[in-house]
Amino acid sequence: MSFIYPADQESGANPRNYTRFTLARFKARYRSLVGDSNAANKCPLIVEGAPNQTEDLIEVYNSSRVGLFSVDANGNVKQGGVVNLTQSVAQVTLTAAQIATLNSVPVSLVAAPGAGIALIAQAMFFQFKFGTVQFTTSTGTTQPVYHGATTNLLAGAIAATTIKGSANATISLGGPATATAVTTNVGIDLETSSADFSGSGDSTAIVTLFYDQLTLG
Repeated sequence: MSFIYPADQESGANPRNYTRFTLARFKARYRSLVGDSNAANKCPLIVEGAPNQTEDLIEVYNSSRVGLFSVDANGNVKQGGVVNLTQSVAQVTLTAAQIATLNSVPVSLVAAPGAGIALIAQAMFFQFKFGTVQFTTSTGTTQPVYHGATTNLLAGAIAATTIKGSANATISLGGPATATAVTTNVGIDLETSSADFSGSGDSTAIVTLFYDQLTLG
């Protein structure tokens, strides 16, 4: 079971003089502690799951008990009453060694989700952080692909000139590629086409991928 308690108005932490309480006791206690929600010192809420909880932390239903919105134990969001769709985000930091071998050894961004579940890439941010030495050689583009495949899952790609460059850069890729074949129970990797980078490049990158998990009926 999840516990809910008001957060400290200044630090955001759970103050020691607030005891946790279950949803059954929440309503009256909340009204007495929160006060004016528009005030500068309004009191936010913290939802704390039990240790190793796998069930959703928050669930909202309508009067017919149809699920409208929920947040799972990993912070992913399900909304709109579509119970078989979860909106998720993954972030992976790439080392220089991983960038150099993105063609021969693609990097996993999201693991295979399980039988009957498809991952659908929606957008990606690639934050390139230049070190001191540039990468060389490769002319291939870099993009998210299904594990073991080479088809770009998004519109647009990261140009080789960005990764071989000598300056920081943040590139966004937006929207699923047109007419992409969706595969179930397959993860999403980051891959560079045509060839690995070479040289002694020491730059790094942060990849943030927004994706949906769709359970097929």
